[in-house]
Amino acid sequence: MTNDEALLKEYNDYRDRIEVWKKQHGIFHNDIKKLEDSVDKMMDQRSDVLIDYRRTRKQRYLDEADEILKNVINHIKKFSKVELLASLSKR
Repeated sequence: MTNDEALLKEYNDYRDRIEVWKKQHGIFHNDIKKLEDSVDKMMDQRSDVLIDYRRTRKQRYLDEADEILKNVINHIKKFSKVELLASLSKR
């Protein structure tokens, strides 16, 4: 498994968690929606960069796309920590 595949798998795992968070934490629906929107916007930027890569085949575009994906994953991870605190505060 290459680094790109590992990053995409991690992203997909976190993306699936967002759907679970929506069901488990109805109180934070607006916050989860904002997270989803920001992730979608970042992934749109990544798609634009990948289009440039496909057009030119320059490695810098592929590196930039990987960096954007890492930023998206880190963004979701931060929210994941907040979600953990919300679950603990219920108890």
